[in-house]
Amino acid sequence: MDFLIDAELSNSTILGLAAASFVIWYVVTAFTAWYRLRHLPGPTLAKFSFLWQAHTIVTQQVSSRYINLREYGPLVVVAPGTVVTNDLDVLRKISAARSTYKRSVWYAGAKFTHDTDSMGTQVDTAAHDILKAKTAGPYAGRETEGGLERAVDAQLVRLVDLIRRKYLSTPDELRSIDFAKLSRCFTMDVISGLVFGKPWGHLDEGEDVLGWIGTMDKLLPMMSVGLELPALRDIMIPKYGLLRWFGPKTSDKSGLGVVMKHVNETIRERFQNKDKPTKDMMGGFIRNGMTRSECEGEAILAVLAGNDTTASTIRSSMLYLMATPHAYARFKKEIKEAVEQGKVSSPITNEEAQKFPYTQAVMYETFRIGNAVTFGHYKVVPRGGDTLAGYYLPGGTNIGHNTLGLTHNKKIFGEDADIFRPERFLDCRADQKTGMMRALEIIWGGGRWTCAGKNVALIELNKTAFELMRHFDFQVVNVHNPVKERAYISKLHDDMFVRISEADWSCI
Repeated sequence: MDFLIDAELSNSTILGLAAASFVIWYVVTAFTAWYRLRHLPGPTLAKFSFLWQAHTIVTQQVSSRYINLREYGPLVVVAPGTVVTNDLDVLRKISAARSTYKRSVWYAGAKFTHDTDSMGTQVDTAAHDILKAKTAGPYAGRETEGGLERAVDAQLVRLVDLIRRKYLSTPDELRSIDFAKLSRCFTMDVISGLVFGKPWGHLDEGEDVLGWIGTMDKLLPMMSVGLELPALRDIMIPKYGLLRWFGPKTSDKSGLGVVMKHVNETIRERFQNKDKPTKDMMGGFIRNGMTRSECEGEAILAVLAGNDTTASTIRSSMLYLMATPHAYARFKKEIKEAVEQGKVSSPITNEEAQKFPYTQAVMYETFRIGNAVTFGHYKVVPRGGDTLAGYYLPGGTNIGHNTLGLTHNKKIFGEDADIFRPERFLDCRADQKTGMMRALEIIWGGGRWTCAGKNVALIELNKTAFELMRHFDFQVVNVHNPVKERAYISKLHDDMFVRISEADWSCI
């Protein structure tokens, strides 16, 4: 009996010591984190704990909170040892070609499998640069039959055809369509066509063929929390971490594993038929010496980065135009005059689009407040520390983009930075426009960290809204709740139901 009592006491003592040790560890580490950045502003809870960050994501307050961080100034603490900035000069410095700032382990948290890296998840600078060199040509379109623009044009034609076949409304019949989903079908077929030479078929009937759209809707919230919480990253991404045992697998019957299986099987066939080269991005990857594993990782990255982010900006452009009558009418007028005067091809070329002032203003303004990127992309302050925006940051501090804060920065974009107004890019001084354009440019990253898919995304953005408004008229169906937006590390949209009809030029 005494033995049992002693055992119980012993167990209780061990548990108590463990709990006490954890509390002491937490207090010490929290105090250390606070002390190192005590001179910087930010939410009080964020200086001691990752709970502010987690709560922001879980409660879907990313947009409002990160925009309002601008009230604290250019550098803001958002988690222990972590700051974000909306200061353009700071962002340009840490992203510069010769910058000594390296990627944070934050990037590795975006891996889908424990043993596969891509340019998007590779933390080692030298390894990243080697991958960048091998993928540069394919991403630039040099390996694609007809180039990037021809590939985008092919899917634009299919998008217009799909709308006419299935979604066109008349005075006698309303066929409302969720444009959020339709935009993702378009960008998915663009990027899959570029990578594999043949689109996956989302624009055949406007359906989520492989389940990618539904999968990302479920995965992005969890991925966002995992990226921001070091404790989760530490147990997920190591060689024998949870991702190895519980991550997506090609044997899965649904979810991301289905997409991975399709991608991996396609790549396996390519490697088995190296003697039959193909003119697409994957063919370029293989010709440039990438391994099968590298191709698999890069293909998933291309689909992830090239689909939802661009689709978000495209659907935002249509939503903002529908919600802003003067902009809608002015854009329509420029399109009408361009077509009547024979100044545009069908579809409009990227070069032609850049000659129309309001078309460009709409694209810039939509990219400013409608792009999918919210925050993140952390770099590490080099050993010895650095002074940024007047604040000293100790070496090892994570500093990331507050993209929402940057694109709503009133010092750059004016006091009405929170509203959609394309005219801000037209009715401004030259130096003001230069400042605004520099701010938009840094969203793509800088130097070695510049987004590899920037060229194809800009082609899509230059063309899509113009072509859609050229052929059709758009109207919001649910004026009280036009779209459901969820913001995590990027934005997701649902239920953006619109009425699409043939363009009526009589009133323009």
